[in-house]
Amino acid sequence: MFGLPSPDTLLREARDFIFSSRLARNSLADSGLPRWPVALHDLIETIHQLVQSCHMPEFTDHGLPHLCSLVDRLSLWELADGQLLVDRLSSQESALLLLSTLLHDLGMLSQNAQDLPDDYPAWASRDQTIEVAEWVRRTHVIRLPRLASRVLNETGHDALVNNSQFHDALEIGAAHQRWPWQWEGAWQDKPRQRALAALIAVADLLDEDSARCDTTTLLRHREGSALNRAHWLRHGWTANRILVSQGSISITMHRPPGTDGTLRPVFGALRNHFRLISLYFKDLSHLGAQIENINFSPCTGIPTEENAILRDWRRLPEYANVQALYYQLLRSFMNEALKDSSKLSVRDLKQLGSAALEDIDISLMQAVQPPREPGTEIEKSFEAIVGGGGS
Repeated sequence: MFGLPSPDTLLREARDFIFSSRLARNSLADSGLPRWPVALHDLIETIHQLVQSCHMPEFTDHGLPHLCSLVDRLSLWELADGQLLVDRLSSQESALLLLSTLLHDLGMLSQNAQDLPDDYPAWASRDQTIEVAEWVRRTHVIRLPRLASRVLNETGHDALVNNSQFHDALEIGAAHQRWPWQWEGAWQDKPRQRALAALIAVADLLDEDSARCDTTTLLRHREGSALNRAHWLRHGWTANRILVSQGSISITMHRPPGTDGTLRPVFGALRNHFRLISLYFKDLSHLGAQIENINFSPCTGIPTEENAILRDWRRLPEYANVQALYYQLLRSFMNEALKDSSKLSVRDLKQLGSAALEDIDISLMQAVQPPREPGTEIEKSFEAIVGGGGS
C-alpha cells in the first residue's frame, strides 16, 4: 500500500500513484477504450491544470489528492471473504470505474458557464444571488458532459469521447449526486454498472475523514465562507482513514477542544452521513461488494477524546462559542443526514427508512433561518447564540 500523496503533491507523484494502483493496473490489461494509457495520462494532467486555474481555495480539495484517495480506497476495498474487489472486476470494468472516478468531480474544478446544457435556465447561468463556490457546487454535475468532452477533445482524444463507454462513464460518475432510486440512464438495467456507480458514491461518502484535507492550514491561512470552514472542521472530526476491510468499515470520532454535550446532534448527523452508504447496499451486492458492518466509536453521544488540530475553531469570526459552532456545523450536512422533513419529499423520507438514521434536533437551525434569515454569517451565529441561550 502506498502512502497517499500530500495535498501539495506534484503532478508526477499523483500520476505515478494512480498508475501504480491495482485499479489502474487492472484497467490497462484490456480496457476496450481508445488509447486508454495515453488518455489516462492526459486526463490526470488536465485535472491538475484545472486545479491550478480554479482559484477557489475555499473548497475542500476535489483535485488529485481527493481522486488519489478514492482510487486507493477502491483498489484496497476488501470483500467479506478477504478478496480484493478489484480482482473481481474485468479489465473493461476497471477502466470504466477508473474513468468515472476521475471524471465525477471535474465540474468542481471549473467555473465555465459555457458547459451548461442549452436548455438550462438563462438566469441560472449568471445568478448573482449565490456565491460562485455554491454555484459551482450546484451545477458541477450538469456541466460534466460538455466539460469532460471539451477537455478531452482539446487533448486529442476524440475517439474516446465518441466511445459508448465514455458516455457510460459520464452517467456513472454523475450518479454520485443522486440516490439510487433517482438514477436514470443507459445503464439503468445493467446491474454491474449500477454497482460501479454505487462504489464511487460510497467511496466519496467515506472520503469525509481527516486525511481529506489539512484542516489546521485551511483554517489559519485560507479564506472561505462560514459553510466552507464548517466542512474543513468536519474533516478533522473523523480520526482514522476509512477503508473497507473484510466487508466492514470502522469510524473513530473525536471532538474539538473546549466543547461539550451541546454538539451531540452534530455527532449524530456525522454518524448519519456514514449510515447513508447503506442506501447503496443493494447495488453493491451485484458485485458481491456489500458492506456487512458500520462500526462507530463512540456509537452514540459525543467522543471523550479531543483533537488538538481543531483548537483553532474559536479564532473564526462566525464561531464565537459552542452554540455558534453547533449551528454552523449542523447546517453543513445534507438534508438526508439531518432527516429534515421540511426539505425532503415523502418518497425520499420513506427511502431513508432503510438507513436507520438517528433523529437529529435541528430546531436551532430552523429557528435561525425562516421566516427571516439574517443577512450575514456572523448575524446567523449571533441569532444562534441568542436563540439557543448561549453566552
